[in-house]
Amino acid sequence: MKRLLPLVFLFLWTCSNSSSKTPMGLLGGTASTTSSNFEITSPSEGEILSVYQFDLGIGSASSGNYEVFLNENKETEVEGETTEFQVSKLKPKRGQNTLKVVLTSEEGNVLEKSVSFYFGNKLTAGGSHSGFIINGSVYTCGRNNKGQLGTGFSEGDTSNPNIVKLTSISGIVSLSFNQNNSLAIKDDGKVYTWGANAQGQLGLGNTTEPAVGTAGNPAAQTPPTEVPGITDAVMGAFGFNHAVILKSDGTVVSFGQNNVGQLGNADPAITTTTVSSNPVTVVGLTNIIQVIAGSQHSAALDSNGDVYVWGRNQYGNLGNGTTSTATAITSTPAKVPGLTGVKHIANGRDHILALKSDGTVFAWGLNASGQLGLGNQDSPKNTPLQVNNITNAIRVFAGGTQSFALLSDGSIQGWGENGQGNLGNPDAATKVTEPNLSVVGIAKGSSLGIGALHGFVLLPDSSVYGWGWNFRGSLGRSDLQDSWAAKTPVALTFP
Repeated sequence: MKRLLPLVFLFLWTCSNSSSKTPMGLLGGTASTTSSNFEITSPSEGEILSVYQFDLGIGSASSGNYEVFLNENKETEVEGETTEFQVSKLKPKRGQNTLKVVLTSEEGNVLEKSVSFYFGNKLTAGGSHSGFIINGSVYTCGRNNKGQLGTGFSEGDTSNPNIVKLTSISGIVSLSFNQNNSLAIKDDGKVYTWGANAQGQLGLGNTTEPAVGTAGNPAAQTPPTEVPGITDAVMGAFGFNHAVILKSDGTVVSFGQNNVGQLGNADPAITTTTVSSNPVTVVGLTNIIQVIAGSQHSAALDSNGDVYVWGRNQYGNLGNGTTSTATAITSTPAKVPGLTGVKHIANGRDHILALKSDGTVFAWGLNASGQLGLGNQDSPKNTPLQVNNITNAIRVFAGGTQSFALLSDGSIQGWGENGQGNLGNPDAATKVTEPNLSVVGIAKGSSLGIGALHGFVLLPDSSVYGWGWNFRGSLGRSDLQDSWAAKTPVALTFP
């Protein structure tokens, strides 16, 4: 009998191999005869998203059942796909996200993979002040004449090169600074604002503008204060004197100056002095996934890849083939004609960038500094035109009169105004009319924050570098106070 045991086992093993799905092992377990595998191709590990939508990409797929979990909640499942496929229009939560995909193969084997990514703006820049998020806390530096640093006081128009941590707010996931204002989105969907308020741009129901102190004699300023009535914000953007807020249901509200219709509420009685110090609804917008705001215009991107603009059209801001007077009113959002397949937008003072899904970038509006990237300074351009030399962009950024594209290899191309080192390349001309030089020393960027004349980049290792005009300490480096500008990016240190 002992001599028969090996033959019995051999017979059982041979019979089990007759099935290609579940071969039987010596101990009766299951193992696959084929290699089940897949890769999450997008989003990538550590990616930072600034639109309220993303597509899950799966490559090298084996046949089976794919379950998709976002932050432990099951979103969907896909059956029988092979090679590659996509799950479109998923919605991230504010801040840090975890995406998990579980494959159950036809043989019953289970393979799980996951990536972590972030939704929100971790760094931002205004006229001459700057902001950063680290572990939910806000850090600021630079100009503070209107209390835009959020410390709750101002000593006038002095320099503040030392980066300070705000203790009055926490759990912050996204920032937007512009001109002399600041805005923060909290992880619970609440909105906080601080800074100048003469046009009601803090959304607090008043136009109170606190007195400005002097050196050694500080005056109280509005600290970060919750905007009443908004509890479901996912994104916010400040223009010069107005703000737009994207809510989780895809609708938009706004507050502040409304002299040319930049609030988008179709108010029939707009005058040169019209403001709204309380949030109002932007009309006609649904399924919005990103909002931006310029000097006196606003824009939104919807889930279908269409762009809507409203407000000022003096420089062809609306992108509809027309230009208007400085006081002309456009208070209803209008779709930019002929522009489709857009996945990310950005704007400076009076120009707009639109990144398409094929990696190309289109631009329109003010072009006096070459900020449209067309190889000239002809201005304005009132229809979208393709930016030269960019075919592999993954995100776009702008501020003031300069523009940037983050490319698929992690490098950063800048163009436009460069009189104060705005483009982060000491070899660049004072005005760069098309992309041809990268921000030096940055091999791989994760995200940018661009102000009027200075900018920052966040690297994958969480380090931050800044460049450009250092007015009032906006670069956050006290040792650079004798230098007006840093044409080469410099590293920042946080307390």
